[in-house]
Amino acid sequence: MAYSGTINKTKITVAQLVEYAFREAGKTAEEQTPEYINAAKQALFYILQALTNKGVDLWSVKINLLGALQAQTALDLPEGTVEILAANWRYLQTPSVSSTLPVSNPDVGNLFNGNNQDLALHATSTALNNYLGWTYTDGQIVTQVGFNAYAPGGAATYNLVYETSADGVTWTTRETLPELTLNDYDWYYFQIDPTPQHVYFRLRETVASTFSLRSIQPSVVQQDIPLAKLNRDTYFALPNKQFQSQRSLQYWYNKGVTQQIYLWPIPQDNFQCFQIVTETQFQDVGTLTNELYVPNRWLNAIQSMLSHRLAMQLPSVDLNRIQYLEGQAALNLKDAENGEEDGAPIYFQPNIAPYTR
Repeated sequence: MAYSGTINKTKITVAQLVEYAFREAGKTAEEQTPEYINAAKQALFYILQALTNKGVDLWSVKINLLGALQAQTALDLPEGTVEILAANWRYLQTPSVSSTLPVSNPDVGNLFNGNNQDLALHATSTALNNYLGWTYTDGQIVTQVGFNAYAPGGAATYNLVYETSADGVTWTTRETLPELTLNDYDWYYFQIDPTPQHVYFRLRETVASTFSLRSIQPSVVQQDIPLAKLNRDTYFALPNKQFQSQRSLQYWYNKGVTQQIYLWPIPQDNFQCFQIVTETQFQDVGTLTNELYVPNRWLNAIQSMLSHRLAMQLPSVDLNRIQYLEGQAALNLKDAENGEEDGAPIYFQPNIAPYTR
């Protein structure tokens, strides 16, 4: 007996979802006018947005690392954030580097070992050696790297790879970063799977002829310390919102059009990192040739909901069919929601952190 031998290789496009929904609503291909197809795409968009409000979907959870500067009150959250599930101040150990790379570029020393606490200095790579790097005499494990952008008066675009080497000659790519457009003084942090100790480390630009940074912070993550969540009234009742401290203890999540997390106390230095776990919106429907960015286990529920919604909108659809599709949509949605569990035990405990810190 022959089997496909593949998993998750079947791709369902928006056009296929719409066509199947029309068939379930009892409409033929000839009845699928451009007007109705656009209405189906709009209905699909509304369905995806409504699902965002029904609870946390495990596949929409994202772990973000955000950097903060001295006296920074609020951090902008990634586009599409709908809820903060956890917020932690990250305690980092930053080992002192032994030397910087390339040796011929003396400005690279500005980026390390606290030599540039106010971030006023910077270093720029050269076309010949388009990287900025560092070394440790005895080797070191690095689990997180952050860098601060240099783009006076505007923004800079980076296409960087993070590489390590045992001898400074043969380099191994450990992380390929997405294309980044950062404003001046913006931090970008990324976490790395623990690797064996290495002596040589570098960030290398792959597109532009040179790039500039204000700081590089290679670190070992020591601990993530939870922040207590405040509501709006409690945050605005704080008597001194500009109070600075070595680490923040609490936050308020401002769910405005531009979503932000407000910190208290605010950072007293330029080298603060926060781990923010968020629930994100579903991606847009896009064109008919696109696929939905959802797990396959959710496709049946979304398909049923679209069929029911179209059946209610299209003319001359039998009432019994509409009621049947409504029942199928509810049943398949329940099945999909039941699959959004990680199997971990649930514990309840009072949040007394604001009163004990």
